[in-house]
Amino acid sequence: MLTNQLVQRRKMKSTREEIVDVALRLVHIRGFNNTSVDDILKESCVGKGNFYYYFKSKDELGFAILERSLQCFTSELIEKSFDSGKNPWQQLNDFLNELAERARQRECSGGCILGNLAVEMSDIHEEFRLRLNKGFEQLRTHIEGALAQARGEGTLRDDADIARLALFIIAGFEGAFMMGKLQKDADAVASVVEELKEHLAHFRIAR
Repeated sequence: MLTNQLVQRRKMKSTREEIVDVALRLVHIRGFNNTSVDDILKESCVGKGNFYYYFKSKDELGFAILERSLQCFTSELIEKSFDSGKNPWQQLNDFLNELAERARQRECSGGCILGNLAVEMSDIHEEFRLRLNKGFEQLRTHIEGALAQARGEGTLRDDADIARLALFIIAGFEGAFMMGKLQKDADAVASVVEELKEHLAHFRIAR
């Protein structure tokens, strides 16, 4: 039998997670500044007292949304794609293909929440900017790692600038998500992804 204390801890976790889930869904579509605490309370059916029990401020909830988004991005994309058991070119292709597939499944609704938050918050909230930048740097590290592995295997040209290529890939797919969201066309995302692959192929050495 669960103790009252354990039941309470589980209930607390469930309520907090529900708040984050609802807030994440709303912020993804509306943006952080256009989503009010009242919007979140109404959608989640949580009282204001409960909300402020878990989160001291809307900013604190925003950081929880960001942490959840980064965790999902890591588990669903980075860890799945950048598997050391695959050759580096397959890692990069899998990553780009998965991005295009996600855009198609969601019909480009919302775009990339990390990119959205970077555009919306970087100039007005330094802590958001720092946390977002750290997340993108972690992704850049994985892309650079795959490219470095390719160089070590002799399949990446010596004149390829690994750091610049990694940054180009990130900028490319974030731009693709923006255009897909703007045009409401997953094919726009897919076409940019194919161009990114072609650009990478330019630096590949066939073996």
